[in-house]
Amino acid sequence: MDPRKICVTHLNQIGDLLFSLPLLKSLRDDFPGASIHSVLRPSLEGLLRDSPYVDRIILRHETLRSKYGLVKSLRKERYDLFITLARSQEGLLLAGLSGAGIKAGFAHFPWDRALNVKEVIQGHPSWYNNANLLRRLGVPVTKESYVGLLHVEDTAPIHGLPGRYAVISPGASRRRLVKAWDEAKFGRLIAGLSEQLGLASVLVGGRDTRECTGAIAGYASAFRRGGAGEVVDLSGSIGLRELCGVLKRAELFVGIDSGVMHMAAAVDIPVVGLFGPTDPFYVGPRNERSIVVRQGLSCSPCYMREPCPHRQCMTDISVESVLEAARKVLNQAT
Repeated sequence: MDPRKICVTHLNQIGDLLFSLPLLKSLRDDFPGASIHSVLRPSLEGLLRDSPYVDRIILRHETLRSKYGLVKSLRKERYDLFITLARSQEGLLLAGLSGAGIKAGFAHFPWDRALNVKEVIQGHPSWYNNANLLRRLGVPVTKESYVGLLHVEDTAPIHGLPGRYAVISPGASRRRLVKAWDEAKFGRLIAGLSEQLGLASVLVGGRDTRECTGAIAGYASAFRRGGAGEVVDLSGSIGLRELCGVLKRAELFVGIDSGVMHMAAAVDIPVVGLFGPTDPFYVGPRNERSIVVRQGLSCSPCYMREPCPHRQCMTDISVESVLEAARKVLNQAT
């Protein structure tokens, strides 16, 4: 196989896009003369704009007219290799309608009939499954970790950031409530980071987390002794490119399993990840300067298939265990 034109369609979440970076690099390494195109949601475009592994970004919009136009434009490209990382009906149909010479992706009957090459997915969408798909195609996997592969040019600095700070990402949107840690515990953690490690805290998240981060900032203010330690809440006020700059300047990241956690790991700052219902083997932070804090209950990971009546895997994580992990990972970084 010697494709001259390759297309990769990406999943919709930040973490999934980062898991695709080693795949893109492996394709670039094995086919240096090929033109590589990426199809993705507009919200993720900023993370690939400066990537040396992609020659063209094609945005996938949600309107029916846009989807029809996307199929027409993809067919005109006459791709030699079309890889879909989405197992959805839409993603597999897009592969089938692309007219590409080789269409590859993950098995999902009956929609995977459109594929020439398919791999059975294990656990979550992840670096592990993407690497297996490459091997199925006979493409050497030149890198399995996304560390160092997130290329985002520096943006204008965010004013008002503390001198030394940890980025805190509670990530407790409605979609992620099963992964959430207690807001009061985050507040105590922020106070502990200030008192014990001399770190201010910068809260980040989307617009749908503002209520959560506001409550955490309130708890942190109440728990801090003498009002020491600064808390800056940037949730909903910066984009992904600006967030990348904030992470690069941070001394530590603490947060739940989320795309922001993977951004922190990709820029290789010390990471403490709080895990409960998801499996760190597949979706844990991929840099060496990271520690996963989890309870290791027999029911975890559960892949969140059903609502949990107790969420003990998250609620039993103590502030002290997270602070100890922060101290340990910071010591490893020095």
